[in-house]
Amino acid sequence: MKKPVYDIMIAEEYRSKEGKHRVQYHRAGVGFINARGGLNCEIVPGMALTGRFVIFPREDKEGGN
Repeated sequence: MKKPVYDIMIAEEYRSKEGKHRVQYHRAGVGFINARGGLNCEIVPGMALTGRFVIFPREDKEGGN
């Protein structure tokens, strides 16, 4: 069984042309479950994180690996 992979995402809030509140996510890194049940995280090189970020389970893409 494959171990789950998590995406570390930064949320960018904006307003659409219609004036609706929207959120766009940008991938900042990945997380992997370690032997103690925690997460080991790797941030994209050169990126500094401040403020809030979200960790989502990675969804398998159809036709992908």
